[in-house]
Amino acid sequence: MHTEFQQTRRAALIAVAATLAACGGGSGDGEAPPEVGQVINSTMKSAFNGSTYPIQVFLPQAYATGTTTLPVIYATEGDAQYGGPNISRFDTFKAVMQRLGTQAILVGIGGTAWRGIDFLMPGAAKYLDFIVKELVPAVERQYRADPRRRALSGLSHGGYFVVAALILEARAGVAPSFSHYLSTECSVGEHTSPAGVLAFEKQIDGKPLPTTLFLAGASGGNHPLVSIPLFNQMASQSLPGLVMHKAEYNTTHVGADVPAFEEALKRFVS
Repeated sequence: MHTEFQQTRRAALIAVAATLAACGGGSGDGEAPPEVGQVINSTMKSAFNGSTYPIQVFLPQAYATGTTTLPVIYATEGDAQYGGPNISRFDTFKAVMQRLGTQAILVGIGGTAWRGIDFLMPGAAKYLDFIVKELVPAVERQYRADPRRRALSGLSHGGYFVVAALILEARAGVAPSFSHYLSTECSVGEHTSPAGVLAFEKQIDGKPLPTTLFLAGASGGNHPLVSIPLFNQMASQSLPGLVMHKAEYNTTHVGADVPAFEEALKRFVS
């Protein structure tokens, strides 16, 4: 059943370079934008699941001369390959931010090889602990990061993880760790159908949820099958403080990632 709701990732990524160009993922003349800003590479080992994650941090050009705190975008699957061995999800998002002049910090979380464990329950709970209790505090100690403006982004199984993160904290009675949650092409996760996702989410009906959730995807992908029913169910519930948005794009499963990210930047960060 999973294959009904999630395209084969390898095949999608082979063709994604052309898709991203059509979606505005590159500069207007087809060339990569100039390097503006700074990228810091490191690794972090989690005490929660024992995995070591490559971490990339992009600081916009204005960071070096400024004094204000900046919003932070945490992008899962930062090392996922987008159309070639030297183009990752982190690189693609960084290029979008450079082109738009977005004044925010981008944190790419590597470890795509463990997506089948980290993004799905029960592993998602430990992965969330790693991000919220280890990575986020480290970023906020080292950089001028605004703790009131944090965004979490994920695609496909990563999009499911974004939703699961929101549900796990609400179910535990914990305030959302992020001000914005961007779930693109949400999969059914460890469930066998969208009904399983809806039942999982239904556990938090009536819980306070002071945050923003953006559900986005492709018209021919997971979006109409998973995200739209999820949006409709959550919109009908009592979730005090929750602001919801949805967007649909005429593109592919992976191709929806860039336009969704661009829209999130323009609406929630800029």
